[in-house]
Amino acid sequence: MSTKKYKYLYKTSQNKSSEDVFAHFPFDINNGETWEAPYERLVKLARLEDWNFHRPEFKLKYKQKYPILTNYLNYTFMHAQYLNLIVFSDNDDKACFNTGLQTSNEKDIFALFFRNKGSLQHNAPDWTFYSFVDSYSDKLKPYGNTLPELPTYIDDPSDLVFDTKLEIEINTEHIIETNKVRLPSPLQENNRLAMMALNGAIESIKSKVIRNYKVAIPHWYNNKLQLLLPLNLTDDKIADVALVVDKDKDRNIYKAVTILPMDWAYIDARLITRPDREWLNP
Repeated sequence: MSTKKYKYLYKTSQNKSSEDVFAHFPFDINNGETWEAPYERLVKLARLEDWNFHRPEFKLKYKQKYPILTNYLNYTFMHAQYLNLIVFSDNDDKACFNTGLQTSNEKDIFALFFRNKGSLQHNAPDWTFYSFVDSYSDKLKPYGNTLPELPTYIDDPSDLVFDTKLEIEINTEHIIETNKVRLPSPLQENNRLAMMALNGAIESIKSKVIRNYKVAIPHWYNNKLQLLLPLNLTDDKIADVALVVDKDKDRNIYKAVTILPMDWAYIDARLITRPDREWLNP
């Protein structure tokens, strides 16, 4: 059983060291495949889901077909590794983890890898991606009855629901100064206007959550469950950023931690579940 810990599932950029990367994801460039080919096969195997952003600015930023999926897989792997849910074959030459995704008929999907024995000579990661398979696949036989469990994030189900009886404590000056570039451009150069917009948006959040509990979306970051709330700073219908709130159980309040751009918010929220795109629709 491998005990090495990795920082990434795949190489997210050329300057990442292969020592930090778990696996190489091969593709057949001679047959017109791109580096996204393995993820495209997963898209076809999994239940239908939109793995790209809708807003033009995010499409331009990522320039990928499946940016949400590639981020999802990377962080799901890291959480599975943290929970020791990577399963290895008896001779330690194969590895497998539960992706958390399912087929359209609700079979779990697993990611399979084989050990790259020539990794040191070729400056490649220790493992090579082999296939995405469902739970009925014969390719899972090397793991016997020890298929990896689903990486879970929730210890207390009550954390998933925003408690409207609790106050939200927010340091507006800190959020504005620290995250000015995340604000809509009209507010970035005017702190007073930004503070008024932020306070007004937060004031209206509770009434929204009381009427629809789905407004508060669970969010996973740095091994912690938090909630996302929409902040409508410049438009009554479209949220500009997401407010991250953290439940302080000792003081029985919510602390506003930061604000996130909508693409980051969706990527973090998707780790737990497929978010309702009523307002988190980047």
